[in-house]
Amino acid sequence: MGTKLYLQIYTLDITNLEGRVPPEIGNLTMLEELLIFNNNFEGRLPPEIGNLTMLKELYISHNNFGGRLPPEIGNLSMLRKLNIYYNNFGGAIPREIGNLQNLEVLNVAVNNLTGPIPFEIFNISTIREISMPFNKLTGHLPSYVDLFLPNLHHLYLEENKLSGTIPSSISNASQLTELDLGDNSFSGLIPKSLGNLWLLEWLNLKENNLTIDSSTPELNIFTSLSNLAYLRVLDLSNNLLNGILPSSIGNLSTSLQGLEVSNCNIKGIIPIEIGNLSNLMILSLGINELVGPIPTTVGRLHKLQALILDDNRLDGPIPSELCHMENLYKMHFSGNELSGPIPAWLNNLTFLRYLYLDFNQLYSTIPSSLWSLTNILEVKLSANSLSGPLSLEIGNMKVLRVLELSRNQLSGHIPTTIGSLKDLANLSLANNRLEGSIPKSFGELVSLEFLDLSSNNLSGEIPKSFEAVLQLKYLNLSFNRLQGEIPVAGPFENFSAASFMSNDGLCGAPRLHVPPCKASDPRPKRTTIAHILKYVLPTIGLTMLIVTLVLVWTRRRKRNMKISVEENPLPLATWRRFSQQELLQATEGFSASNLLGKGSFGSVYQGRLSDGMIVAIKVFDLAVEGAFKSFDTECGVLRNIRHRNLLKIISTCSNMDFKAFVMEYMPNGNLEKWLYSQDHCLTILQRLNIMINVASALEYLHYGYSIPIVHCDLKPNNILLDKDLVAHVVDFGIAKLLGDGDSVMQTMTLATIGYMAPEYGSEGIVSTSGDVYSYGILLMETFTRKKPTDMFAEEMSLKHWVKESSAISVTKVIDANLLTIESDYASIEDCISSIMELALQCCAELPEQRVNAKSISIKLNKIKLKFLQDSEGS
Repeated sequence: MGTKLYLQIYTLDITNLEGRVPPEIGNLTMLEELLIFNNNFEGRLPPEIGNLTMLKELYISHNNFGGRLPPEIGNLSMLRKLNIYYNNFGGAIPREIGNLQNLEVLNVAVNNLTGPIPFEIFNISTIREISMPFNKLTGHLPSYVDLFLPNLHHLYLEENKLSGTIPSSISNASQLTELDLGDNSFSGLIPKSLGNLWLLEWLNLKENNLTIDSSTPELNIFTSLSNLAYLRVLDLSNNLLNGILPSSIGNLSTSLQGLEVSNCNIKGIIPIEIGNLSNLMILSLGINELVGPIPTTVGRLHKLQALILDDNRLDGPIPSELCHMENLYKMHFSGNELSGPIPAWLNNLTFLRYLYLDFNQLYSTIPSSLWSLTNILEVKLSANSLSGPLSLEIGNMKVLRVLELSRNQLSGHIPTTIGSLKDLANLSLANNRLEGSIPKSFGELVSLEFLDLSSNNLSGEIPKSFEAVLQLKYLNLSFNRLQGEIPVAGPFENFSAASFMSNDGLCGAPRLHVPPCKASDPRPKRTTIAHILKYVLPTIGLTMLIVTLVLVWTRRRKRNMKISVEENPLPLATWRRFSQQELLQATEGFSASNLLGKGSFGSVYQGRLSDGMIVAIKVFDLAVEGAFKSFDTECGVLRNIRHRNLLKIISTCSNMDFKAFVMEYMPNGNLEKWLYSQDHCLTILQRLNIMINVASALEYLHYGYSIPIVHCDLKPNNILLDKDLVAHVVDFGIAKLLGDGDSVMQTMTLATIGYMAPEYGSEGIVSTSGDVYSYGILLMETFTRKKPTDMFAEEMSLKHWVKESSAISVTKVIDANLLTIESDYASIEDCISSIMELALQCCAELPEQRVNAKSISIKLNKIKLKFLQDSEGS
């Protein structure tokens, strides 16, 4: 009699494979966890999945599954977590999901689901999270939602087409900590009962049609919400509130970090009590009808990063108290009635990246201190009454991308130092009183796309150097006193007559509506030898002297040029810029099928450019707190550093609503993928080479640049591998530059748990020694295949586990896979023992006890050399 053997599988992880889920999966009746997390699975989810009645977790996110969700999912009575986000599922959500009475997490975000949310889901008393954002759901919420959701913590429904009112009874879901109903079509009153959700931390109601009680002009919703002691984010933007900010706004939680109430038709003044919100990082009250001065109490908000008050009717000077806001990166005051001079104290705001003061009534000269903001990205001062000349110090703003100074009363010459602004994309100096010639240094603005110098008193010729500005798409030189020939090459092939009108001295092609240029016509003169001698003989001696001096000068110049060429052997590569539309096309609309991975501040997609080049495109999620700062930090760090083991940034794309990097594509993914792959195993030599690559990058960051750069987040996810498995360090979103002789600095930005040095995690102290500690953890993980967050005996850390286990036998810590692919055990043990010894030196408890990056490179190369010698000799 034959015997059948049944293999009982409790967890099935088919991440990083390709294909479809076969119907036979329904035969694995003992399966408790099914995990499919990658970019390659497609097709429909087979109805046979309903046979997996023991299943407790179904995790199939970041794939290309389509079709409808099978109603058979409702048979999975033991299911606790249903995660199917980032797919292409369509149709309605099956009502049968309401049968899952043990369900705790329901996440169907980022699909194409339509129809109403089945009310049966709101009968699941165990549910803790309902996440359905970025779908096409319609209908309304049940009015009795509160009766059946006693354990609900998170409700995410943003970016759908839901309508109706927000039921006031939702407040009985008393455990709610995050409620996101933004970007829908909800209408009616904002329920005051939301103030009863005493654990609420996140409330997003933006982009709806919500109103308030019209019986009182004050927005009493702020009074209702003042009981929420844990509230961190409140966003009511783009609703029809039609009211006045009450003084009770200052009674909101001191935990509040984000307050956004823009475009709500709010009137009246900004209450002085706003200064009570001491932990506020974002304050957005733009596009309203606010009047009066900016309260001086705003200066108390020392943690504020974005102050957005644009398009109101605020008046008076910019308060001097704002000089204390040292963390401010965005000051947006455009479109108000502010008066007085631009404050000289702006240079105190060293983190400032965006300064928008355009369309106000500011006057006087531009303070010289403004030009010392060397890390600022965008400056808009147009449509004021600013006067005086532009400073030569404008050339100090090396990373400046936008400079708008039009419609003022600026005078004098355009500084030649403006050619130093290599990243400048948008420059407008129109409608001023500038005079003199256009500097030839404009030809050095290799990133320039928009230039408006119209309506000034500029004279002279249009510099031929302009032909090298290949990115220039818009040019306006009209209404000046320019003369001479209009250049014809480079971007000038595409400009029309409108770019040059009302310059009577210009000549050129007929299509530009200017006279043709006259060919040079030397006029021959009848002369005699006596006539020539009359003028030539007296100057022969002087001419000989001049020739002698020229020869001497020429020889020196050639020698200097030779030195210059030797010092700068590589030409500066032209920086190519991309539009948001180009990146959309390259990634097929940022399709989930092109998603390479997600990080703290955004997502990375594979893309194919119009010329066929494959690239990686990192798109920042600007809704995430800190994303703006992360983008700016990476720009600041990556603009000058070059090393073969750092990921190459090809270009950027940046506007107010979209920020992305275009990066070199790494076909072999990241180190984490290779360490924990079921199909591949890196050899000892491959791992050594990778860690030597990383050490080389770290040495360059710490010692090879003009100031030390601290990466702050070394981990396997941030180590990318090219086609030859050469490592490239990536993600400088929280990197720090140690300037002015500092060896350490403090930060409030936390890195990844498990990789942080003790002083970083406890006190926020950042130093190169902290990077070395992270490298030590990374080195251990690479050769043990153990994460620092794994559970070890007696709750010890990876570092202590390696230290204690290695003391007994290094084979206790080595990745077991290495023992199956390597044959010389003696060489392996000796090599791994040396590596772990180095890793522990990197992870010394005190920073001063750790080795430095230079020593790491030297020691690892010695370990590699000895391993190769031992292997050859065996």
